[in-house]
Amino acid sequence: MFEFITSAISGVASVVSAPIQEWQKRKTIKATQAFEIDKIDHEAKVAKATAVLELAKQGKQMDYDLDKIAMQNMQKSWKDELVLIVFLSPMLMAFFPSTADYALAGFAIIAKMPEWYVAIIIGMVVVIYGLRGLLKSYLTHKTTFASTKRNKPS
Repeated sequence: MFEFITSAISGVASVVSAPIQEWQKRKTIKATQAFEIDKIDHEAKVAKATAVLELAKQGKQMDYDLDKIAMQNMQKSWKDELVLIVFLSPMLMAFFPSTADYALAGFAIIAKMPEWYVAIIIGMVVVIYGLRGLLKSYLTHKTTFASTKRNKPS
């Protein structure tokens, strides 16, 4: 009798264990696939970050190269002297009481000029003196100022 119960239990166990083993195999395969997908996703993110970093390095190098060329071209041009005189004139006018008011009035008028015109002037100075950082700073400041102005409650 004991042998009959043992053989019945082992028969039932073999019938039940086959689907359980298949289920475990599928579960293991799914876990392995999920791990591989996560691994590929991680590698893709690392590759993208590396590419962005490399592009940033190249961009800085290009800015440096263009600024260097602009500075070399300054040696052959009179534009930089003219721009320097124009920019320093209000500073010199400030030291003479008879012209100081004119300098301040000029700045008040410049403050009312359209942004596109100011951007062109800044762009010219950037090209003449090779000051790309100045242009980036100006554009960042304008963007930040505009976004904070839009986000303020009325």
